[in-house]
Amino acid sequence: MQDCYNEFFFKLSDDNYNELFVELVFDLGFDAVEEKDGGFYVRSDESLDDLLWALQMLQENIRKKHKIDIKIHHTLSKKRNKDWIEEYKNSINPIQIDNVYIHSSWHKPKKECTNIKIDPALAFGSGHHESTNSCIKFIQKYAKKDYKALDLGCGSGILSILLAKMGCVVDACDIDEIAIESTVNNTKLNNVQLNKIWQGSIHKTKSKYDIIVANLTAEVLRTVKDELCVRLNNKSYLILSGILNKYEDDIKEDFASLKLVDSLKMHEWTSLVYEKE
Repeated sequence: MQDCYNEFFFKLSDDNYNELFVELVFDLGFDAVEEKDGGFYVRSDESLDDLLWALQMLQENIRKKHKIDIKIHHTLSKKRNKDWIEEYKNSINPIQIDNVYIHSSWHKPKKECTNIKIDPALAFGSGHHESTNSCIKFIQKYAKKDYKALDLGCGSGILSILLAKMGCVVDACDIDEIAIESTVNNTKLNNVQLNKIWQGSIHKTKSKYDIIVANLTAEVLRTVKDELCVRLNNKSYLILSGILNKYEDDIKEDFASLKLVDSLKMHEWTSLVYEKE
């Protein structure tokens, strides 16, 4: 092990674009990403000098295409290597959300709970983020055994795993290859099997579902609105999450053809549940 490692921290002025920027970090080959302190830490033995340049190129593309000026607050430092992997493990605590207990592979499961084992470094979705937390609450409330379910934007696979553990027949998809790999790995880690999994979005399926969970961003949810509505069976549920509070009214307007049956706010994040009657 080298004596020192490089640490790059960045925080965006608009949280709605977090996933897009972190996907770029993964695409560049950095897989040690920790979400903490309102931003993201990237650590590597290799130089991180070019990482800021890549993020700034994405920042400029968004500014030109969408007329949105995102600020990137960042630091780059060299730190003594105290085995930061073990230090990171020690910083990740299990979390219980109602009857679901989410823990890392280095923690013990909890009796009388639905245990989900997730290694947070692999991808988004360890249950600590408000949007994932809300989805887990709603899945426990609305999903039923033998439901045909779709996890749209599966990330780490945590929601797919919960749906499967509740007895649903689960399809999962994500546009990101690393997310698909993480979902596959985590389903194996939890000894559950999905019905189908594919890289891409909802347009690649012709199936209809009794429950769809879409933990995305407000912008993406609006883009896939029509496909979401078409893929719902009658008497089915649609869980929408990843919505910043300031976009709640826009989402409600776009999905007004469905019946709003539940909602939850956690800090700056809103999650909604719709029913197709």
